[in-house]
Amino acid sequence: MSTNTSKQRQVVVITRTDDITGMHGELRKELEARDVAVMRFNTDEFPTIAQVTFGQDEGREVLRFQVGNQNMLLDANDAIWYRRANWGGKIPQDMDKQLRHGCVQETEACLRGVLAAAPCFVLDPPEMVRKNGHKPMQLRLAKRLGLETPRTLITNDVEAARAFIAACPQGVIAKMLGGFPIYDENGVEQVVFTTALTAQHLDKLDGLRFCPMVFQERVEKKLELRVTVIGSRMFAAAVDSQRTHGAEIDWRERGVTLLQSWTPYTLPVDVEQKLGAYMAAIGMQYSAIDLIVEPSGRHVFLEANPAGECFWIQYNSPHFPLAEALADVLLDVPNSRRSDRL
Repeated sequence: MSTNTSKQRQVVVITRTDDITGMHGELRKELEARDVAVMRFNTDEFPTIAQVTFGQDEGREVLRFQVGNQNMLLDANDAIWYRRANWGGKIPQDMDKQLRHGCVQETEACLRGVLAAAPCFVLDPPEMVRKNGHKPMQLRLAKRLGLETPRTLITNDVEAARAFIAACPQGVIAKMLGGFPIYDENGVEQVVFTTALTAQHLDKLDGLRFCPMVFQERVEKKLELRVTVIGSRMFAAAVDSQRTHGAEIDWRERGVTLLQSWTPYTLPVDVEQKLGAYMAAIGMQYSAIDLIVEPSGRHVFLEANPAGECFWIQYNSPHFPLAEALADVLLDVPNSRRSDRL
């Protein structure tokens, strides 16, 4: 077993085995070019394959991650990038149901706990990612900071939903509060996209008694924006989703078709300042923020995913240097980290 005993800086990437984004490889190349050791720690491989040790002994604290023969003892000069989790995913499914449930809970508690106790910088702590992922909180904060938001109703009240829909002459879209997997008969994951409500959907509103939803007045689109915030830098990209059939409501439905259609976008100064205030308020280094630009030029805030995807706008147009920005924040390059707080 090899142990890194030199003063070489270290970065642990916390994710899951099915996280196949190319950002992992690009970030590793960027960090290794700066003489930084990198470990990928898949949460679903803990505790069955990978190991974690946290300890206190007479004033000395230890946090160690081990994957195979790679062993990292972290200190204040190191860093962790928390990206994805599948707590205890490889714990055998054929275990006693109650025992497996307890093992998964303890596994999650262990990893969340050691990340909260990490002696080094964490981009961003999982508790903050969970807290700041709530859409009602995002909309309330954005509104308080002066950002425009669409008329919104989040409810399981069928009559309230019908009244809201009737009061929106431009139409209404519906989307989920969070994400959960839906699989077809072949085990292939199906994505639940944002949907424009039709008369057929209105006949099914009684289903709200089983699952609440988000309803928003449909906003006319000139452009859709993805603003990727990494530390002190904002990378704004725009796409004209209205020119591609099937992308009008949710551009992700034609995401592959639009890969080369994203272009750099200059945010109005006031919008950039308000987004900066939003990031200061949530106290995070990373977020993927979605906005709509109306034909009038009005910028409308939709949501801010605290662990959203971003690699496609590095690998494809507009080829933003996102891995470089991530490395800068992880290594605390001067002026790279967002330090402001409201």
